[in-house]
Amino acid sequence: MTFSFIAALITPFALQSATPAPAAPTSFADLPIEQTTAPRCGTAFAIVQGWQEAGDERGAAWPNMEEANAREFFLTAMVRLIDAYTLDRSDVTRLVEAEKARHQADNFVSVEAMMPACLALIEASSTKAR
Repeated sequence: MTFSFIAALITPFALQSATPAPAAPTSFADLPIEQTTAPRCGTAFAIVQGWQEAGDERGAAWPNMEEANAREFFLTAMVRLIDAYTLDRSDVTRLVEAEKARHQADNFVSVEAMMPACLALIEASSTKAR
């Protein structure tokens, strides 16, 4: 084989690996729902776990987030986003803070509304892991 033939075969792969990662999102709303469902649920779990740890009555309505491995779920979801978009710590902080602000804006009604579906998601993910 000649060098030019080998180069012609390799060029598409070289260009593919040189393709930059997509732009870092500024909020979960900038991403497709398939990529944001788990991180949004992870953020809701973190909020509920905060309530539970603080003794806030809003946390009592939900299963114990520590026992449900909610922190691990949140971290796994965020790692997927970090990998997909080459995010750094400030990007992740911005995403989580934007989501938290969204929930604060409606007095956390959205957290309570999404928890049943999020609990089903965490259950499905823990069942898959077994």
